[in-house]
Amino acid sequence: MPIGRATLRSRRHAVQFVLALLIALGTLPAGAQEMASIVIDANTGAVISAEQATRRWYPASLTKLMTAYLTFEALQNGTVTLDEKLTVSKNAANQPEVSLGLDAGEKVTVKYALEALIVRSANDAATLLAERIAGDEARFATMMSLKARALGMTRTVFRNASGLPDEKQVTSARDMAILAQALWRDFPEYYDFFSKRFVDRHGQALPTYNQFLSAFQGADGLKTGFTCGSGYNLVASAERDGRRLIGVILGAPNGAIRTAEMTRIMGAAFEKPAAEDALLLASLPNATEGPEGEGPPFRLTPDVCALGASVAADKTLTQPLPGWAIVFGAFVDKAQAESVLSSARDMLKDVLSKGRPAIVQREAEGVSRYAALLVGLEQEDAGKACKHMWNANAYCLALNPETLNNPQALWR
Repeated sequence: MPIGRATLRSRRHAVQFVLALLIALGTLPAGAQEMASIVIDANTGAVISAEQATRRWYPASLTKLMTAYLTFEALQNGTVTLDEKLTVSKNAANQPEVSLGLDAGEKVTVKYALEALIVRSANDAATLLAERIAGDEARFATMMSLKARALGMTRTVFRNASGLPDEKQVTSARDMAILAQALWRDFPEYYDFFSKRFVDRHGQALPTYNQFLSAFQGADGLKTGFTCGSGYNLVASAERDGRRLIGVILGAPNGAIRTAEMTRIMGAAFEKPAAEDALLLASLPNATEGPEGEGPPFRLTPDVCALGASVAADKTLTQPLPGWAIVFGAFVDKAQAESVLSSARDMLKDVLSKGRPAIVQREAEGVSRYAALLVGLEQEDAGKACKHMWNANAYCLALNPETLNNPQALWR
């Protein structure tokens, strides 16, 4: 159901209290040292602040900003329409988390796919749009990289439409600021997609992952992102007194610090008067040595990051899960997790006779999801099972006992 203004104010005050506490504890300065960031004036392109802004980084779901750009371009050109019905392919439906849970053969509008892409960072929606616009995701990724070059994103290469991990898919804070500015400049008629707070799924209002929208006065977009490699990313825009700023944070260690650090740098930027001699975004040079000249950092270590979601410790487990495990994804609907688990067991019946099914409830950026697993395996069995699933183009990840039962491991 819709959120009233009083509720939004209450949430903003609560978030601001947490941010103040983090700053008082010294959490933000330590985290900020390992992040990349930039803040620009959206109208002029003037750089207000920048830290490691041209260092290569993994974009994670910030990739979907380019998927949205190309979709908006197709809408503007009349190639597609917002009310056009798209049929969900099996490939799109099988995309690993985060997904909306679209079913193969289901029909959804382009508008709905865009809302799912932006609000819920849905990988299945990203693939669906890519297939509609380019025929398949590989061709769409080529289109994405070509558009990035045309916009001046000199350090960006795209390999898929969603931001799922690929070591060759890279960007920088500068490049993401260029893309955000282009989205605001080129498609004002579609920009309100980035300010939406909910997307409906079977009558359930699923909220956005972008907590900055509620935490910062004047915030009205754009997108979060997370993978183990990237850490917690955010591209944001806000307008106050007719002045619009765009900020980028790459590599925050958790979601709270991501929001807090964006709040800090955007707040500081709004307090600075516009400078006539400011360096322009397009003129910001790429570093050739030092940290900014290096390849992307791998932000979060594998022992605390197995699946790729922002989570809190699961309080539903009363005893450790046994042995090695394999996980087949996490879903907003428990019945869907059970269905995926049943299908996976059918696929593995000829190669795996061991293992106990388990559905583990997790909290992902404020939203409950259900992970589908087989537990109680030996290492060799887990590896063999995942290889079999991969050969069938199905998602599978093996978890060792330490990661399986680590309350901070991000598969949880």
